[in-house]
Amino acid sequence: MKRLFNIEWIKMFYNTGTRIFIILYFVMIILMGITLPSIKPNMSGQVVDFIKFGALEFPVIWHNIAWLVGFGKFFLAIIVINNISNEYSFGTFKQNTIDGLSKTEFFGTKLLMNLILTLFSTFLVAAIVLGLGAFFNDKLEFFNGIEFLGGYFIEIFAYVVFAMFLTFLLKKSTFAILSLIVLNIGESILKAVEYFARFGKNEPTDLEKTTFFTNYLPLNSNSKIIDYPPISITKLMTTGKLFDTSNIQWEYLAINVFYIILFLALSLFIIKKRDL
Repeated sequence: MKRLFNIEWIKMFYNTGTRIFIILYFVMIILMGITLPSIKPNMSGQVVDFIKFGALEFPVIWHNIAWLVGFGKFFLAIIVINNISNEYSFGTFKQNTIDGLSKTEFFGTKLLMNLILTLFSTFLVAAIVLGLGAFFNDKLEFFNGIEFLGGYFIEIFAYVVFAMFLTFLLKKSTFAILSLIVLNIGESILKAVEYFARFGKNEPTDLEKTTFFTNYLPLNSNSKIIDYPPISITKLMTTGKLFDTSNIQWEYLAINVFYIILFLALSLFIIKKRDL
């Protein structure tokens, strides 16, 4: 295991482009967290202070931070795609196998590094929540809502595993990135088509509780693990707090665990069956 880690570490951090992308990604996550308290949008001439509305109070802080930072997963996917596509572009995959590294071990190095990147990203989310939570709360209830941290880990890991699968399938970083973008757009279009096919111009009675089959597609389900933070006007009128408590979407978390296993298996299959 240590040998595999050392090989991947050398490949990633001695590549200037990959190293810069990794640094930029984690700097972006930190900036997204620390600048959140200063975001005060002007709506209809009135300044909206999300802090006063309870955005950083436990347990909703977990939901809000995990949802916000989750937008950076595409950037992490680019790092993964670039790292793997370089193996084909520079011929290092072929050379490593000549030097005695098996295809399964090569796959293991990529999986290990993706896992480490995801864990470090998850650690940063926890650190941001701890820091902001300690500053903006009278009582630090760190474990109240912490299930969103687990949901964030699964969301990010499933996304980079899918990106890894696309790269092994297509080899070229440009094709893999474009495919990821097109599939994101395509799944959104399919969801819109399903909506109009089922309901037409008549909105369902309870849209939030309506099941869309297209939500179970890989990328749609991935974004549904930690859905948009719910707000409650009733709660705002009674308590002055806008954000309502919620939970991660367990059914989408479960389907993403399935997708992780599926795309890891397909990636390994491609590596073993394809000629170098």
